[in-house]
Order: sequence, then structure tokens, then C-alpha cells
Amino acid sequence: MKKLPLILCVLLAFMAPAAAQAQEEADEGPAPTMVMSQFQCDWSRMSDVTAELELQVPIWEAMVAEGMIGSAGSFFHFWADEWNVTLYTIGESMEAVVAANEEANSRFAEAHPDANAFDEACPTHRDAFYQFGPVASNEGAPTGGSPALIISMYQCDFGQIGDVFEQYEELSQPVYEAMIQEGKLRGAGTFAHTWATEWNVGFYFVAEDVQTFMDAWNESNQRIGQAAADAPNVIGEACPVHKDAIYTMGPRTGAGDD
Repeated sequence: MKKLPLILCVLLAFMAPAAAQAQEEADEGPAPTMVMSQFQCDWSRMSDVTAELELQVPIWEAMVAEGMIGSAGSFFHFWADEWNVTLYTIGESMEAVVAANEEANSRFAEAHPDANAFDEACPTHRDAFYQFGPVASNEGAPTGGSPALIISMYQCDFGQIGDVFEQYEELSQPVYEAMIQEGKLRGAGTFAHTWATEWNVGFYFVAEDVQTFMDAWNESNQRIGQAAADAPNVIGEACPVHKDAIYTMGPRTGAGDD
């Protein structure tokens, strides 16, 4: 199997549970790191790719139990670009994530020496590293199944990212936390570029499915608009360019917790 970088979310047991914990830990030190490895895979072979990723889950779970990573997993293209499969890992730092990836590769090669479906189906990939910003508390939210993951990536003025996150934490995060408690979202949060592309800030949401997210998105915008009627549009001014992508969560740690 291709050397799979363990990605930090997210977005959810994708990113949400681990990321919410990450924010709490970040109050005591640097925010945890997420590496996302995106692949261009042969869509006709997704059943083989998924089956091989399922073999990876026990290794990831063991590494979570050993304290090497916070979570790891995958998500697949629903409505996005040509990078149709993403692997993620959450860890304490870039060094920790890289070391965990090497360990996971070694364990997988020993346990499954003949596995090569992922290598064959997904020959092209790219990596990006991020650190989490504000993350909504998602205590009690479900983690299993195949929820929808929505990621909005922005090109922001680096000097204003702190202001963007401050306004998010003040105005948006309380609304998302309320909607998580109401069962309308599973998770929501932010992350910022450490070593990646020009898309340097990400906002993510996890919901039961795409339609549930769309309903929650419309309602959250109304609530935030009412709460922030007189607030400056910090995000719009600092981050004028953005793109959206919708994914379905695949094999990952923590997915059997429901």
C-alpha cells in the first residue's frame, strides 16, 4: 500500500471529536497538527480502495490507543475537484504526524505484504499540513456511519487570520455549538495553513448527510446574521477568494463509537 500520511480535521471521528479535544489541549500549548494527503484515484476501483483502507483502521486505532495520534481516517469525493480521496491524521505536531505515518506504513507492510490496490488505483497525491483554530464543542454528537463532510477553503491575508478566527469564535462558534446540541450538525471548526497551498484557511462542517447540512447552513446563517448585524465582515475582507467541497466520510478511527 502507498505510504499513507496520517491526517490530523474535520473533520470528525473524522475531525470533530478529535478536533474538539485538540482545541482544549491547544489552550495549554500549540494547536495540534493535521496532515491531509489528497489522491487522484480511479473511481471505478473505489471498492478495492475502501477495502484496503478498512485494513488500515485497526493500525490507526492501535496508534490512537498508544497515544501516537489523536485520530486518522479518510473521506471521499461527493462534490469536489479531481482530488477525490483524502487521508487525514491528527497529531501533536508535524514531527509527530510524520513519525506516526512512518510507523503506520511499517505496521501495514508487515501485516499485509501483498496489498497494492491503493497504490495501483491512486498513483497521484499531494500533502498539506495545517493547525486547528477554533473548534466547536461536539460533546455527545454521533460519530459513526458515513456523514457528510463539507470543507470551505479560503485564500486569506496571513496578517488577518487571527482576526478571522477571533470573529469566528465570538459569533459563529456559539451558533454551531447550539446546532450540534440540537442534532442539526455533528461538528464544525477551523484550521490554518502550516505547509500547504495558497488555500491557507479552512472551515469545516460535519452533518448526517448533505441535505441536513444545507438546512443547517441556511439556519445558521440566519442566526449568525441576527447576532452580528452590526459586526464588520472580517472574513469577507480578509479572505476574498474561496471554494467549497463536499465529501463522504470513509474508514476512520472512532467510527464504531455510536
